Amino acid sequence: MNYNQLVLKYINAFQKDDPIFIEEIKEYVVQFCKKEDINKVCENVNVILNRLNKENIIKTFYKGIYYKPTKNVFGEMPLDKNKVIDKKYLKDKNSNRKGYIAGAKLFNQLGLTTQVPNITNIVTNECKNYNEYENEYLNVTIRKPKVEINNENYRYLQLFDILNNRDNVNVEVDNEDEIIYQFIQDNNLDFEKIIKYARETNNKKVLERLYTLAR
Repeated sequence: MNYNQLVLKYINAFQKDDPIFIEEIKEYVVQFCKKEDINKVCENVNVILNRLNKENIIKTFYKGIYYKPTKNVFGEMPLDKNKVIDKKYLKDKNSNRKGYIAGAKLFNQLGLTTQVPNITNIVTNECKNYNEYENEYLNVTIRKPKVEINNENYRYLQLFDILNNRDNVNVEVDNEDEIIYQFIQDNNLDFEKIIKYARETNNKKVLERLYTLAR
């Protein structure tokens, strides 16, 4: 089995400036080996990636994350950090939701504040316990959701984050309730489901805020 060719085949399937995770490469390659050879094959993959890196076929974004570099008149372009954040924390390989932007960054995106935080808060299934972790390479802090995030509920959970963090972010507009209501409308959020998810997450503060909005 030519593992070098397998690694190259997997890498070549990616566009330039797309993040390529070492775990995915190994997951692909081990499909073609015997179970008892998995550890050895994974070591071989590490060696192959190091060689490809030295040959400038791929570049290292940071440990375990690679990309095929693009060039323009100014030279090689760095990998877009937001693509890494999206793949690592927000969507799985099938584009299903596993996380969402929260905190001041979310307030900024909605136009509730002009603050642009240095650190982006992300709630993600990839956080394995309830401690908060900071990824200094990506300037993000991740935390675990109270319920598992999926395509159906992530906008509802984002809404709860907005309502929960109202006192922690400097809101700079007078039409805050209108913006929140517009968020509900734009994302077709169902009021019964809002109540359902609020109860599932045991979020009394959100329920109180929702009743105020409803009035």
